[in-house]
Amino acid sequence: MKNRKWPMRALLALALVIVGVSGWKLYSDYLEQQQSEAQTELKPPPMDDGSPALDFADLLAQYPDITAWLTIDNTAIDYPVVQAGDNKFYLDHTADRKSNKMGALFMDCRDNRDFSGFNTVIYGHSMRNRNDNMFGGLSKFKDRDYFNAHRTGTLYTPDAAWPLEIFAVAVAGAVSDYYGYVFESPERCQAHLDMIRDGAMFYRDIGVTRGDRILTLSTCSYEYEDARTLVIARIAE
Repeated sequence: MKNRKWPMRALLALALVIVGVSGWKLYSDYLEQQQSEAQTELKPPPMDDGSPALDFADLLAQYPDITAWLTIDNTAIDYPVVQAGDNKFYLDHTADRKSNKMGALFMDCRDNRDFSGFNTVIYGHSMRNRNDNMFGGLSKFKDRDYFNAHRTGTLYTPDAAWPLEIFAVAVAGAVSDYYGYVFESPERCQAHLDMIRDGAMFYRDIGVTRGDRILTLSTCSYEYEDARTLVIARIAE
C-alpha cells in the first residue's frame, strides 16, 4: 500500500508544478501587456486645432532613442518609434529600454533618423492578443474591406506632424527589396514604386511619385516561413 502512494504523490507534485508554471506565465504575460500599454501614457490630448501637443523633450526623458510617434487612425497603433544602433535591441526591449518580449516599434538602423530618406522602414512584433499590441493589427489590412476603410495616420516628429496616406499592403520575405534603403537615382525610386504596385495584395492609386517619401511598416506574417506583412504609406508634405 505504501508503494502505491508514490505514483499518486508524484502525479500531484507534477500537477502543482504545471499549475504554478501556468499561473506565472499568465501573470508574466499580464505584466508585459501592462508595460506595453503604458508606453502611451505620456501622449497628451490634441490641442483645440487638432494639432499634436507632443513635447519631445518630455518624451526623450522616457524614451531616449525616440525619433517619432506613429498613429494609424482607427487602429490600436499609437506608439513611440525608436532607433538603435542595430535591428536587434528593440526586438525584446520596450521603447523605455525595459526587457520585454513585446519589443517596440523601431526604425531600421540604416535609415535616416529624420525620415528624410525615400523609404523608411519601421518594424514591430505581431502580438496575437485581444489588444493587437505593437503591429498586431497590420494583418487586418490583408482584408480588402479593412484596407479600404483604413487609409490615414500621422507621423509625429520633433519638427512636424506628417499626414500618412496608406496605399498598399503586401506579403514578402524577411529579406526582400521592400526593405531597400539605398536609392541612388530617381529611376531607382521609381523602380521601387513599380515593385510595390506590381507585388501588392491591395493597392490604392493616390499618385505617389518618386519625389515622395514613403513609410514601410513591417511585421511577421504566417503565409510561409519568414513571411512579412508590409503596410506602405506616403508621408505627405
